[in-house]
Amino acid sequence: MQNAIRLALCFLCFCVLEWSSSNHAQEVDTPVAALDSTVPISTTRTGLPAALENEAAWKLLPESQSSRTAKLPNWARTLVAHMPNTTAALLQLDYAHRQSGPVDRRLRSAMRWVAAKANGCSVMMNVAHEDGLRFGEKENRLLALKMDDYSLWSKSEQAALEFALAMTVDSDGYSDDQFQKLVDMYSPEIVGSMVLHLAFANFQDRLCNCLGIDQAQDNPLPPIDYGFDMGQLAEVANATTPSSSPSSPSSSSPAAAIVTKEPKSIDTVQVKTEQPQDYTWLDYSGLQERLLKQRTRSSRLPSPDWSKTAALLPPGLMDGPTEIVWYQLAFGYAHELAVPFEYYLQIASQDVRRSWDRTFGGCLFWMVTDSIHCPYCMGHCEMNWEVAGLDTNKIESLSRSLAGSDWSNFSKPQQSALEFARKVTKTPFAISRSDVQSLRDGFGDQQAVHILLQCSRYNYMVRISNGFQLTLESDNVFWDYYKMPRPKR
Repeated sequence: MQNAIRLALCFLCFCVLEWSSSNHAQEVDTPVAALDSTVPISTTRTGLPAALENEAAWKLLPESQSSRTAKLPNWARTLVAHMPNTTAALLQLDYAHRQSGPVDRRLRSAMRWVAAKANGCSVMMNVAHEDGLRFGEKENRLLALKMDDYSLWSKSEQAALEFALAMTVDSDGYSDDQFQKLVDMYSPEIVGSMVLHLAFANFQDRLCNCLGIDQAQDNPLPPIDYGFDMGQLAEVANATTPSSSPSSPSSSSPAAAIVTKEPKSIDTVQVKTEQPQDYTWLDYSGLQERLLKQRTRSSRLPSPDWSKTAALLPPGLMDGPTEIVWYQLAFGYAHELAVPFEYYLQIASQDVRRSWDRTFGGCLFWMVTDSIHCPYCMGHCEMNWEVAGLDTNKIESLSRSLAGSDWSNFSKPQQSALEFARKVTKTPFAISRSDVQSLRDGFGDQQAVHILLQCSRYNYMVRISNGFQLTLESDNVFWDYYKMPRPKR
């Protein structure tokens, strides 16, 4: 009797919470625009063109081995009009995270729900709930979870749920001792997969929030095994390798046009002040000290033997052993999840390469790393700027400018994009129509979608880096990754 009453009270509180969350979401995202009859109904909550019909969306997607009649999720039918190949790779990545890996499926769904709630993503909260039921989770445990009541979960499950929350709201604050205790409860492979699952959750939640996909617009669907032909996919991925310096976008690209509107490009930005803004993590000197510390610390898990890791990878994905610590741990402990992400990463790079300004893209990445306190990725920002053609002095000037209080050398659209990168990282639930519109006004629709997708994806990378607390490499490891000759010192 008491359990029945408790369950009824949990359900009543959940209904109140859902009503409150819905109203909060409307308040955050300018309810006047959302309810105004003058706003076309053919747009998403953030103002992007609404999702295509299912048949029309399938026609844009590349060939696959799966049935091309399955119902596509709303986020895929929205993104496909802008980036069809990337959408296909994301569908396969979504499938991998919902079906693969050693983490218990019911626990994985609960962890996914915790992350989605923290990010304010009602769509993925709903999907995680339905996945849990599909895998046999009990309704009463899910209802208790929605009330932040972990008492029906075991001690080890509670630790995993707490890890999910920490990885979402404060990944840099989760301690080495906490991580080791989690490994002791489970195993290095299971916890390694947890890190990747939560990294993808924080990517996907932000993408849905940026696209403006709400629960009311999207019923939770089973994952779609898109069925890429891996041999063909490897050819597409290899085609993304730049044959020359990847620093300069096409002269006709929106990014290039905006940079040249200003008297100074970001390659020659000069610092006007040393004082950091309140929202920055550390000033330039503090950042360099933290990068040095990250180079001397050991990753939380040892790098597996590469010969064993290589046997798990599909032919053509990696030419040989890699010096990038990220790949050593991600492929070594969770190849089922790391492989489809690498394919996604390379296909998305192919989709944007002709219009993407790699130098300014690194600035957006810098803002995400600064917002979430990720020294490993901060170091990779500097490495990628070097590969993009900046010398040491320009890299220092650019980093000092981003950490400083004067952004006047960036164009107005660039400043808006930098603010967007910070906002989508810190408060993804607050992304509004006006935030996305500022990107569209400054860069055009196609480039705006690229920016919101990239900023969401950067939130994947920083969480893997912070989750594993990766040792920052001493040398620039991206010359070999891009198959480019190292410069003579």
